[in-house]
Amino acid sequence: MRAIASVLGGGLRLSLLLAPRRTPLDCGVGTFLLTSLLLAAVGLAWEWRLFDPPRTLNGFGIQTWAMRAMLALAATAVLCALCDRRALFWTVACWLQASMLLPTALLACVGLAGGWEALASPWMWGAAMAWTFAILLRLAWFLTRSRLGRGLAGPLAAAVLLLPWFVLQSQLLWTTDWQALSADTSQFEDSGEPGELADPEAAMYALGTRLDAAVAALAPQRPGTVDMYVLAFGGDAGEDVFRNEVEYIERLFPQRFDAAGRVLGLLNHPDSVATRPLATATNLERGLAAIGERIDPDEDIVFVYLTSHGSEDHELYVNQPPLPFDQITPQRLRAALDASGIRWRVVVVSACFSGGFVEALRDPQTLVITAARADRTSFGCGSESDITWFGNAFVAEALNRTTDLREAFETASTAIAEREKAEEFDPSEPQWDAGERILAQLDRWRAGFTPGAALPFVPRPDTPAGQAAAGDADGAARDAVPARTGPDDTDGRDTSDEAANAIR
Repeated sequence: MRAIASVLGGGLRLSLLLAPRRTPLDCGVGTFLLTSLLLAAVGLAWEWRLFDPPRTLNGFGIQTWAMRAMLALAATAVLCALCDRRALFWTVACWLQASMLLPTALLACVGLAGGWEALASPWMWGAAMAWTFAILLRLAWFLTRSRLGRGLAGPLAAAVLLLPWFVLQSQLLWTTDWQALSADTSQFEDSGEPGELADPEAAMYALGTRLDAAVAALAPQRPGTVDMYVLAFGGDAGEDVFRNEVEYIERLFPQRFDAAGRVLGLLNHPDSVATRPLATATNLERGLAAIGERIDPDEDIVFVYLTSHGSEDHELYVNQPPLPFDQITPQRLRAALDASGIRWRVVVVSACFSGGFVEALRDPQTLVITAARADRTSFGCGSESDITWFGNAFVAEALNRTTDLREAFETASTAIAEREKAEEFDPSEPQWDAGERILAQLDRWRAGFTPGAALPFVPRPDTPAGQAAAGDADGAARDAVPARTGPDDTDGRDTSDEAANAIR
């Protein structure tokens, strides 16, 4: 116990970039294992709070923590060899593990306070790595007076400890118990949630193969031509409006904007799950990466259109019951775009509170368009609607009149504002944020093709809206205009005038 207390004290001082007060010589494998288990216990405690029940231990997470311990031993071997302190191997290894307790505890506080969004911040992980690097430098200075040892030991040990994580995939110790969650079908039966799959297991197994097939069908880039590739994402399987918008974009852009063979659609809907890739965060990342590999990043533009519900904390709703999908945050979308290598970007987010995506996506070579301000709802979803207000005004109306996205946005914003005023709804205030370089590239794209004929939006005949439109030329299906606030409203979706009145 005296050795453990001494190790913990020395580790705490190292984490504060201070030299240990004393050097315990009775450390061994047992002390190292005990210190490592204490560090893992801190991880177990705070990571448990990140997941909703039912939870289960993650085997890959256990492997991650075991790998951290092995890398700590490898870094210790480098330190002790270069500082000529091989006799202190186990003492230094224990100090190194103990010095991670304070950073891990602070990381826990950040994670518990800010959730996944805070944990995904590159600034936070950069700070954690810089702190670890500083600890190793301080440890090297404590172990030797040699200039060569001090100059080499710390950086080389840091390289051994940190660089593998740029290649290895880090996992948390806990995860959601999907098997238990899937077995508990009562949650879906009781909610009456629409869009539930008849065979979720088959859908899960087909996730990768359907995306691979869709990507393989994309047309190649044309050298010397500014091509536009399109990724359309319909997040919520519970309402037809999102499917309608994705399918319409898949027809509109090839016909009107010279994008034949260059549109990738990701969609959650029970009617299409057997034939096309699902709209998931992972498929979005993989789809963007595949497009990034296919395009010429110096000239081609990628148009990303995401439509679903949105939450007040700026998450795009991804829902295909009973499959448990991650929601999409602005930070995750930005990370996926950056990782894809796509340089010229147009990102349209059609959802409530979608203005919350603007800041995270802002870039000199990016145009961001959203259906609403960060603190406002947008309108037009629901089981009786055929297309959202923003989708109708911007895509179905404005883009059929002009290829100038700025003009289309202004036309759509005016039409939406007039409609909201007539319905006495709070203005959604769609947002436009253009980087200083993207508009010139869009002009080059527009100059490279002749617009095709306009493509009217026609509701699908198998939907309530399509049936209503067929029977009533005046569009009786537009009477219900719910807000798009997503799963927290009335059994997981807004489908009634009651929902619309709640936000007025």
